[in-house]
Amino acid sequence: MTDRLIRLMRIITLVQAKPGILARELAERCGNSERTIYRDMDALSAMHIPITHLGHGKGYAFIGNFALYPLDWSEEEAAAFSQLRGIMDDIKHMLPPSFESAYEKVMAAAYKQKAEREETMETAKKEAGQPWMENGQLDEPPPFLTEILAAIMKQNSILADYSENTYDERGIQIDPYCLVPLENRYHLIGFCHRFGIIRTFHLGGFSNVKPTNLWFSKEQFDLQAFMEQKWSLDQDSLQVEFKIRFSEQMMDRIKNEDMIVKPSKVDRQSRCLHFKVAVEQDIGFVRWILKFEEEAEILEPLYYRDMLRNQLEKWLSLYK
Repeated sequence: MTDRLIRLMRIITLVQAKPGILARELAERCGNSERTIYRDMDALSAMHIPITHLGHGKGYAFIGNFALYPLDWSEEEAAAFSQLRGIMDDIKHMLPPSFESAYEKVMAAAYKQKAEREETMETAKKEAGQPWMENGQLDEPPPFLTEILAAIMKQNSILADYSENTYDERGIQIDPYCLVPLENRYHLIGFCHRFGIIRTFHLGGFSNVKPTNLWFSKEQFDLQAFMEQKWSLDQDSLQVEFKIRFSEQMMDRIKNEDMIVKPSKVDRQSRCLHFKVAVEQDIGFVRWILKFEEEAEILEPLYYRDMLRNQLEKWLSLYK
């Protein structure tokens, strides 16, 4: 059993280090047959490790941003694993000779990761200030945010250069489905044509983004199911808060308007309505606001406002 667990961890490490690795190479690196690798892949799937086969001759890769290191475990799992130290002496005779040193390295990595995460959070709070942590907005949006939002709105594919965990991808075609501000950074969820799967990309990893005229459909994409599987989040935690200012005349008329989203707050003095919009409905909501033309103005979030301004400037340039 211990040998198989070690082999499964080895497989995860190899797939992470080389996306698209073939079963034949995994068998060679692990010293086993391809048949054994196929059985191990079934076992990993049963343990909900998100490894997928990319098709004939394309090998294996992780779905989304799963990674073995930094350690992707919960607080409960970390606490349970740390308790192993208390019984190590009693079961040492059952363990291979190098297990204890390997255990110490894993725990050292876990402590280091936790300390770095806490330090990063403190630094982010000091540099950006508390308001963005509370409102879920960044003072300075990451690069390409406006271009990606425009592509989402038009349902046009993008070509992008992307890097994560020292793995570089050039010229990948992505159908951008939606943008999610989560865990202090923006995530793009979209269909990756290179691997034929839905992936998540953090915007900080993009070094180049080029919009295309290739239209795509996302009718078959269930965002809520994807988010529950990816991050175990409920729908209420995936919302964008809009602040819209209406003209005085429209404020009187909008009471009878058939709104796609009911306002969460009405400020009649400033003629502003606040809306909490699910992330999968953000573009539909923006299109609904556009029908009011100059009678409505998006004040927040700023990146939606910037996206609309850039789009309007492009439209205006066509008529010069």
